[in-house]
Amino acid sequence: MRVFVGTSGYSYKEWKGNFYPKDLPEKGMLHFYAERFQTVEINNTFYRMPSEKMLS
Repeated sequence: MRVFVGTSGYSYKEWKGNFYPKDLPEKGMLHFYAERFQTVEINNTFYRMPSEKMLS
C-alpha cells in the first residue's frame, strides 16, 4: 500500500520562515510545496466542481 502525506492547503503566510523561505513570493508557494509533498488537500469541491481550466 502506498501512503501519501500532505497538508490541508499550502498558502499560509505563517509558514514563512519555518517551512517556506522568508523571502518566497506567495505565487511560489505551491511550487515549493510540490517539490516536497506529492499531495495537498484543497476543499474546492465542497463548494463547486472545479472547471477544466482550473485543473489544467
